[in-house]
Amino acid sequence: MAKKRKKERIKVMFIVNPKSGKRRPYFSAGKIADMFAQNNMEVAVYFTAPGYKADFLVKEHINEFDIVACCGGDGTISEAISGMMECGANKPLGYVPAGTTNDLARSLNITTNMSKAAKAIITGKPQPLDVGSFDDDYFIYIASFGAFTEVSYATSQKAKNLFGRLAYIFGAVKYMHTIKSYHLKVNTDTIDTEGDYIFGAVTNSTSVAGIFKFENEFVDFADGQYEVMLIRRPDNIFTAFAICMSMLNKTYGHKNIELFKASEIEFISEDPLDWAVDGEHKQGGNVVHIKNNPQAIHLIAKNHGWSPPPVES
Repeated sequence: MAKKRKKERIKVMFIVNPKSGKRRPYFSAGKIADMFAQNNMEVAVYFTAPGYKADFLVKEHINEFDIVACCGGDGTISEAISGMMECGANKPLGYVPAGTTNDLARSLNITTNMSKAAKAIITGKPQPLDVGSFDDDYFIYIASFGAFTEVSYATSQKAKNLFGRLAYIFGAVKYMHTIKSYHLKVNTDTIDTEGDYIFGAVTNSTSVAGIFKFENEFVDFADGQYEVMLIRRPDNIFTAFAICMSMLNKTYGHKNIELFKASEIEFISEDPLDWAVDGEHKQGGNVVHIKNNPQAIHLIAKNHGWSPPPVES
């Protein structure tokens, strides 16, 4: 009787950011690699370092592997996906969140328990995920400019602990009507608009700027479209308060809030804008082009199809 052929081992490129978040993922790298090895996976571990970020590592070595897995924060997986896009690699990507905020993981309902996230890579299935182009670079879940990054830093930790998200709203009311606005023309494949805006975001996430959220059913991570939010400059503190309450209640019905979906967006500004792209600072020019690349990568998920994030208590 012929011997049963042994199943070929899956080759995994495991990228670890040793300085990500507060969890010191290098302590868990060996345990996770061992989990992979015990499940018919051949693992090579790569640690990121200055000059050897995840995008560089992917471009240098991805052809040697069947799967890429990342252990780090939002910036680490964003780098890995950028590397895959730049070299045209069409291979499954696994994610073990180990950052401080893990906004992408929370939006996609990927557990922040590192062992469980590793198990999901072993047992899960690749699911399509849109990837954004920001001029010549790539991003995953958000590109934003303006007010709310400043509000996040201006709000005291004591207030955050006492009031939670309400603290950001109070902070926003205090600072919103004094924050600098930007005169922009915004041209998209769905609508065109122009005005003085204090904030703008192009997102593929249920959490925007870490402060306010979209309803789960409003966001589809692989529909080829972005959720675009623009907030016009309020005339006074009362308008600022009304805007913030509309955001807190997740109605977004105030006249100063423009919320729509689009696949291609062009921002034209009188002065270059500072952007936050997947949590990292980026200087944009007078004209910025953002484009959705539909289902450009496949992220390994525990279940078939994205499940909605758990409801916050």
